[in-house]
Amino acid sequence: DTLSSNYGDVLMAAVEGAKDQFSDTEYETLKSDAEQIRKIEEEIAALPTDSSDAQTSDASGTAFPQFEGKDLDGNTVKSDELFSENAVTVVNFWFNECKPCVEELSEMNALNDRLQEQGGEVIGVNVGTLDGDEQIIAAAKQILETKGANYRNIYFDSDSDAGKFALGVTAFPTTYVIDRNGNIVGEALLGGIDNDENLSALQNTIDEVIAKDSQK
Repeated sequence: DTLSSNYGDVLMAAVEGAKDQFSDTEYETLKSDAEQIRKIEEEIAALPTDSSDAQTSDASGTAFPQFEGKDLDGNTVKSDELFSENAVTVVNFWFNECKPCVEELSEMNALNDRLQEQGGEVIGVNVGTLDGDEQIIAAAKQILETKGANYRNIYFDSDSDAGKFALGVTAFPTTYVIDRNGNIVGEALLGGIDNDENLSALQNTIDEVIAKDSQK
């Protein structure tokens, strides 16, 4: 659940819960501290996990780590082919036990349908399926089917750069927008796109990438 994965949110809830024990000034200070921590946590979550790569470009121009993985049916998927074939690729990180992740799967599927008409694609990365854990893959396929989500979900080795990147995601669901050159565009979206504000923020980034791609 995203609440427990961002310590700022945990603190905020604790401050709210004990609100009547603080003076107004103390409450405001604690609240702004928790908000600050939440922002820092979000920034950390959006950073690539391999800091040696991060110095070569600013965060939104960071290349998504290259990988050779598989989809949940065992077909090989290579990052260079995947990204270069799509005007835009939306990569959504989730896991089976994450309720907000599962709740947005049907919206992700609808987004994939719309993107395919524009030469784009949604890719799911279920972090539990890294290294090809058969039981978790079977459960993930069942969940996707239940939600009517038939877009590609992929996995790769956890000790690969892409695996380390996936394991560095601390809030779920988290969604990245990637251009044809394999670069991350804009900020990572934390939270589900069944929330209209989140969907609109994600759509703005997607539109920007498609517009730039069509100018080439």
